[in-house]
This record gives sequence, structure tokens and C-alpha cells, in this order.
Amino acid sequence: GLGIKVQYADAAGRPIAPADGIRQGSDITATVTISNLSATQDYSHLALTHLLPSGWEIQGERAGTGNASAGYDYRDIRDDRVLTYFSLQRGQQKHFTLHLQATYAGTFTLPAVQCEDMYDPSVMARTQAGKTSVKK
Repeated sequence: GLGIKVQYADAAGRPIAPADGIRQGSDITATVTISNLSATQDYSHLALTHLLPSGWEIQGERAGTGNASAGYDYRDIRDDRVLTYFSLQRGQQKHFTLHLQATYAGTFTLPAVQCEDMYDPSVMARTQAGKTSVKK
């Protein structure tokens, strides 16, 4: 019932592929798009879990309640992940953006990004995990 897509871009907005490696100190924008593919159901208890590679850091984000323009009800920002809670009407899609920085040099796992209904385990979407590197 859900679709998920993650796009990464550099500071100028050009698409980047994390698997190709990112220069240390580079700013990254990650945009997650969640789509309600159900023709009959609204989802009101969705949880988006965005885990980060160990070499990346979150920049300038704050935890707390959302507002109408943010598109979420609550966001919990930790050192290595961002948890976003929201509702999604049938046929609707929402975009959630994170500002990140490639901070520590090395090769890292790029974790899967997952969205699921907190009370219905049959409603979920997940990206594929991969690898990324931060180059000096």
C-alpha cells in the first residue's frame, strides 16, 4: 500500500549517487518521497525510519511537533537516524527532506529507509540497503 523513493543531491541540487562516493565535508540533501498507492485506504499512523551511514551527520534539524507545511505530526532526530510520524490520504504523496554532511572518511553501509503503518504490519515500504564512501 505504500511506495518509497529516496533521492540524494549535492549542495547545488544536482543528483548524486552515494555508491559512487562523496567528498568529505560535502553537504547532501536526502529527499524521501512516500506515496499512498491504495485506492481505498487512508493511513493515519505512518512511521518513517531514516537511518544514516556512520560517516554522515545531520545538519540543522530540530526534533519536535510538525506543522501543516512540514507534512508530519512529529519528528524525532537522533545521532544516527530520523524518525518521522505522519498521515497520508489515499493517492497522496509527501516529501521529507534532510540536510546532511559527509563528515568522516571511510566506507559505510547505506541503510535501507523504511516506512510502515505502526498498527498494520502489512502496510510498509523499504528501499534497498547499499554502500557509500566518504573520500578525503
